[in-house]
Amino acid sequence: MVNDEIAKLIAASADLALDETDRRIKTIMKNVKLAYFSTPNDKLIDIPIKRMKRAIAAHDPDTFAVSIHGETGAGKSTLFEQRLKDEPSFRPVPDGYGNDLYPVLYIKAPSKATMVDLGEELLDAMGYPTKKRKHESDLIRDVRNALRRRGTRVVLIDEFQHVLDAPKVKGPSHVADSIKNLLQNPKWPIFIVLMGLPEIKEVALRDPKDQFLRRVDDFALQTLSLKADAKFIANVIKELVVNRAGLRMPSAVVPDFIERLMYGAHFRYGMVMKIIYHAIEDALENDLGEVTMLCWEEGYRRLVNGDAVPETNVFAADNWRSILRPVNRRGEFGPPSVRAA
Repeated sequence: MVNDEIAKLIAASADLALDETDRRIKTIMKNVKLAYFSTPNDKLIDIPIKRMKRAIAAHDPDTFAVSIHGETGAGKSTLFEQRLKDEPSFRPVPDGYGNDLYPVLYIKAPSKATMVDLGEELLDAMGYPTKKRKHESDLIRDVRNALRRRGTRVVLIDEFQHVLDAPKVKGPSHVADSIKNLLQNPKWPIFIVLMGLPEIKEVALRDPKDQFLRRVDDFALQTLSLKADAKFIANVIKELVVNRAGLRMPSAVVPDFIERLMYGAHFRYGMVMKIIYHAIEDALENDLGEVTMLCWEEGYRRLVNGDAVPETNVFAADNWRSILRPVNRRGEFGPPSVRAA
């Protein structure tokens, strides 16, 4: 949306309605959220990115798919999008006629996505009309031609687990076979990155010919651990709270603060970042000089969409390790319970 002219106009109009305080908070929060921190998963993702780069540079027709999976809130989408943005090989390329070629295309799979749904989503993302075609083969042909004209060699499909909910007739098995054919297109072979929940591995397993399975490189993202990542998270908090937001940490921090933060976020990096963002924003909204423990309580409450009950807030309760708050595959938190001592 950053380059969408309509979105720019709407944003400019909204900005005019902000008072000085809200405009200041907007600027600070934008600066906070622009920060990117390299994690061990970045090194993991470097492997398929370098393999794709070498193959593209060598005109290698033997392409492949990459499967990047992890639980909701693990930070999959942010990680891979940022890595591709930082990669010079995948930036827009002038075609010599005043236009740009775009090596990468990103889409999100719609709910209960069939191959037709994915094809129409791809065409829409490239700016082509998604008119109804008589046959799926016509749609796939149009996708192939559009990708070639656009110069796209890497296609990212996020939320790929949605194809598992598609009707069986044109469901996962058919999608796997169709993606395999896109990879093998002799006129314009592409690389496909599939991102989603761990069950996306099932799509490759459902290929009746087992040909897709041999062309998928599988990468499972790591979750946080207190032993390995506590110092890293502490440095992230310092950078965002102190250096970016210009605030202080509370003078009296509860014991096991980092562990509470990780536990409340189910040890998922993306959820940890959300709590930090919410806590900073709460401090700014209340014109505080420090991100107090009440701000951290509010940050957790916003993440879990919970109420203001201290007994079920990991930053307020003494027995916080007894708080059980389930989270489903969509990242939605359920009602809490407290284990008996």
